[in-house]
Amino acid sequence: MKSLFYALAVVAIIAAGFFGWKAKENYTTQLAERDALIAANTILSKNIKEKELEEADATEAKKLALQGEADSKAGLEAAKAKATEYANTLDSIGGDLEVAIAKKKEIDDTFEALKEQFPGVELDQVDGIVKDMEGEEKKLIAEEEDATLVKTKLEEEVTKNLAETSRVNEKVEASMKRVEGNTFQATVTAVDNDWNFVVIGAGEKSGLTGDSKLLVQRNGRLLGKLSIYKLEANSAVADIEPGSLRVGVALRPGDQVILETVRS
Repeated sequence: MKSLFYALAVVAIIAAGFFGWKAKENYTTQLAERDALIAANTILSKNIKEKELEEADATEAKKLALQGEADSKAGLEAAKAKATEYANTLDSIGGDLEVAIAKKKEIDDTFEALKEQFPGVELDQVDGIVKDMEGEEKKLIAEEEDATLVKTKLEEEVTKNLAETSRVNEKVEASMKRVEGNTFQATVTAVDNDWNFVVIGAGEKSGLTGDSKLLVQRNGRLLGKLSIYKLEANSAVADIEPGSLRVGVALRPGDQVILETVRS
């Protein structure tokens, strides 16, 4: 029995040692696994943080990319607008250039025409020639203004003369009407142009009175006016009224005498 007990004890001790060794080995294994798990968790945490940082960087990069895309689009639109502006400016410059070319051709043609009109004239002489022409133009303008002034004065004078002619014609027509209505007629028998009187071959018997006003005519043309100075039966002396004779006219025997005012 005792031997069996010892045997069992030995077996128990051996079993305890075996299980103790196993437990130690398991503990060691568990520690190693824990340390490996901690290390793995550490690495995983680090990777997670790195991923989070990378994600944050990616988000920021995405924002920057989006902003860059927006800026690029805005820059593209601005570039398009600028290109359109440049194209319009280029068209405008092209039009201006065409106008300038046409203007240059016109100037060249004018210059060639001037050279043909003024052969032998050099370009440096043109300024002096132009000044001379301007002076001549001013002189001609002044002469034209003077001529216009003279013309205006002449027109005024003509208008005045026409008015005077019209007035004289009216007087002549009135005198002619008076002459046509006169039935009295006598003849100038003598003239004294120094003392401005005439002798008429008619007197009181012909109906003349001391206040009779007479007209002198020749071939139907009125020459002047007379007023009775002395009256006799068959003759009369009449004064020539001052200023009544036509210019350059002198009365002479044979001129006809009629009444200025027709007897009623």
